[in-house]
Order: sequence, then C-alpha cells, then structure tokens
Amino acid sequence: MTGRQDIVVSDDQIQVVVNRQNSQRPQQLYRNLQRLGIRNVHFIPLLEHDRNGMLTEDSLCSADWGRFLNSVFDIWVREDIQRISVRLFDETLQQWCGGRCPEHRDSQGKNRLCEGYQTFFNYSSPHMRVMRDLLKQHRSPEELMAMLR
Repeated sequence: MTGRQDIVVSDDQIQVVVNRQNSQRPQQLYRNLQRLGIRNVHFIPLLEHDRNGMLTEDSLCSADWGRFLNSVFDIWVREDIQRISVRLFDETLQQWCGGRCPEHRDSQGKNRLCEGYQTFFNYSSPHMRVMRDLLKQHRSPEELMAMLR
C-alpha cells in the first residue's frame, strides 16, 4: 500500500478508491456506506503503476471492477434509488435518458440540446479519435496540440 487514501470525503460526497482487496467485498463496503448515512458516493477504480509501468498488486482488474459494480448496483437498485447517489449509476441513467437531465427535454421528450450536442460530437470526433489512438499507443493526448499547430 502506498501513501494514498482509499476514502476521501468532501462537502457533499465520499470518494471511495476501489482496489483489488475491497473489490472482493462489495456488499460489505456498500452496507458500511449505508450505515454511515452517506448520500453521495463516487467509486474510483485503482489503476496504479510501478516504476516499470506494470500494474501494482493493489490495482483492480477489469473483471473485479465489473463484479464490484454489479454487486453494488444490485443493492442500490433495490434499496437506494434517490436515497444514495452513486455517480456512475446516475451518469449511466442520464445516458439511457438521452444524455441529460429531464429539464433539458421538450414536451415530446426530445433533448432540447440534442442538436447542439450532435454538432459538438461531429466537430470534436476527429480530435477525440486521435487522442484515443494516442492513449492506446501509451502516448500523451497533449501531442494533438503540436499536430494542430
């Protein structure tokens, strides 16, 4: 374990770093948050690299992250919708609802900002693809700035 903190509390939310160990006890971790009266939680997957660029022993693997999220979701969806805000679940629901809050919708349910989002997505997608590809090559997305000069 390094000197990092696994739980960070701010004014209105708690941030929980999910590592290999606590990912094996999702129900226990979530039940503890319930007991503490936490109302907003952001789970952050730990991906920590050693000096050689290899993932550390504490780092989370993809399968454990998926199982952790599914287990927490099973409790949340049955007990805590609108009681506890889990950031990833809220963001996922927003996508299922068309990407934004209900107040952005017209009377037919269409997102009032949809056209603007589409304009932005179409405009930014070539740059986003380049940044994605740079990241896949373990390079910095900042390299795009030099390419655009």
